[in-house]
Amino acid sequence: MASTSRRHRWFTAVAATCAVLAAGTARAGDEQRVPVPERLQGLQLSGKALDAVAGRIDPSKPLGWCDPADTGPRIRVIVPNVRNAEGNIRLSLHGPDPEQWVGKKGGKLIRFDVPARQGRMEICMPLPYGKRVYAVGLYHDENANGKYGFAGEGYGFSNDARAGAFGPASHKAAAFTAGDATTELTISLRY
Repeated sequence: MASTSRRHRWFTAVAATCAVLAAGTARAGDEQRVPVPERLQGLQLSGKALDAVAGRIDPSKPLGWCDPADTGPRIRVIVPNVRNAEGNIRLSLHGPDPEQWVGKKGGKLIRFDVPARQGRMEICMPLPYGKRVYAVGLYHDENANGKYGFAGEGYGFSNDARAGAFGPASHKAAAFTAGDATTELTISLRY
């Protein structure tokens, strides 16, 4: 009985890992839909809706900086438990369509890679389409290789939704409705 439970937990962890890996890994055509505007080149960002928010990203500030003057729709993601300052936190914003959720080619609207800081981090991301349903997936890319590591890199989803038995958290569990200004989310990493 104990070995069956242990095996189930192992399969659940492997499935969740595969889902996060698929969510964070660039694929041909996925990252290149919209070219990065020249003034933002050098920042680690991409996504098919990047053009809708490019004017609200200040290239003189660190990517993910929470500009107090920005009153447009955005999310402030609080990650309370980053275990070290190695690599990046890779945050991907998805829209209301469950068919475009984690692991689906071309599914992410915007992706930020923000240098990790140990402890509590805040990452702000402008929302491309204002008030509507979104969902977020993120992981701690400790070795900064752009791929989720099976050796314990942490992951999380909006609403602190738990990974499913054979994949990521469901879109329904991770979905939230953004407001007209700043919508705050807390996402704890699961290492």
